[in-house]
This record gives sequence, C-alpha cells and structure tokens, in this order.
Amino acid sequence: MHQEDLRYASLWWKDLGIGERLTFARDRLMENFLWSVGIIGAPQFGRGRRIQTKVNALITYIDDVYDVYGTMDELELFTDVVERWDINAIQKLPNYMKLCFHALHNSINDMAFHTLKEQGIDVLPFLKNLWANLCKSYMLEARWFYIGYKPNLQEYIENAWISISAPVLIGHAYLETNHVTKEGLKTFEAYHPNIIRWSSTVLRLANDLATSSYEIKKR
Repeated sequence: MHQEDLRYASLWWKDLGIGERLTFARDRLMENFLWSVGIIGAPQFGRGRRIQTKVNALITYIDDVYDVYGTMDELELFTDVVERWDINAIQKLPNYMKLCFHALHNSINDMAFHTLKEQGIDVLPFLKNLWANLCKSYMLEARWFYIGYKPNLQEYIENAWISISAPVLIGHAYLETNHVTKEGLKTFEAYHPNIIRWSSTVLRLANDLATSSYEIKKR
C-alpha cells in the first residue's frame, strides 16, 4: 500500500514538472512522502498520505521561491496572484513563478473538487485562504530580511506560527476526515481553535531550535 502511494506521488511529481525546471529549489519528494508516512501510517489512509505529500512538496518549493530565488518585486506580484487566485493574472509573473503558481492552482483546485464531489461542500475558498495566508507570512519574512529589520519576539511569533506551514497541513488533513462541515471551516478559517495556533507555535519553536546553531554559523 505504501509503495503504491509512493508510486502515485512520484508520477504526480514527474507530471507536474517543476522539480526538473525549478532547479534552485529543494527536490524533497521522498522526504515529504516519508514525513506523511510518519504521521499517517495506517495502510487504509492512503489518500491522506498522498495529499500530505503533495502539500509538503508544494510548500517546499514555494518556501524556496521566497527564501532563495525571488526578488522583492517578483515576490510581491506572486503573493498578489495567490491572494487573488486568478490564473489570468499570471501574465505579469516571470516564467518560473508561472510554473509554480500553475502547479499550486491546479493541485489545490483538484483537491477542492474531490471534496465537493465526495462530501458536497465547496472548500476552495477555505484552501485559497490557507495558502494566501502562508504566502503573506513568507512575504513578511522576506520583507524583514530585505530591509534588515529584526522583529521582536511577539512580532516574530505572530507571523512564524503561520509561516511554519502547520495551519496549511492541518487544514488539508481536516478535509480528509470525511467529517467536514461549514461550521468547522468557519472556525478553522478564523484560527480560533487554540489547539491549531499553539501546536503550530510548538512546531515553529522546535524547528527553530533544531536549526539555530546552523543559522548562527552561517552568519
């Protein structure tokens, strides 16, 4: 079962084509798949593993667009396009960002269609908002870096619990529970459940502790 999931993810990634075209970014499909197996190990939850692998792969590439490759002007444009979720607006983007947005747009729309078909609920606005918030958090970090601004702890945490991408991952996981409700989506969108915010904060702090010594050496 897990081998079938990996085969599916590999074919999806190859068909997507961004791994071989956006060479500046980390190609971590196998790591992303193993991560999904670690959190969703039961054989019967194959679709959940496939979705989490896709979402993690997209997050990795978009993160590198903001952290490694994009100029400030390009990142502002990309963030705006993601917020608008308008495929017609990509004409103002450079080619590598067009590829990245097409991959995101098509993948997320496909996931939303599956939920609509299986559960009768339109979750596309919910997913668009999750990804827009993630990209806006990346944009803020890029802007801080560009101007040399060092946020205080409160400012940092207020943004970092979103930029760690946990809300996106948890949101997609929720859609695979087969118990999606409009009320649940509204609650999640507002980030009211403390369990989402605080679990995301724990993940962010743990991640920062793991990389802090390496980051200090780089400087």
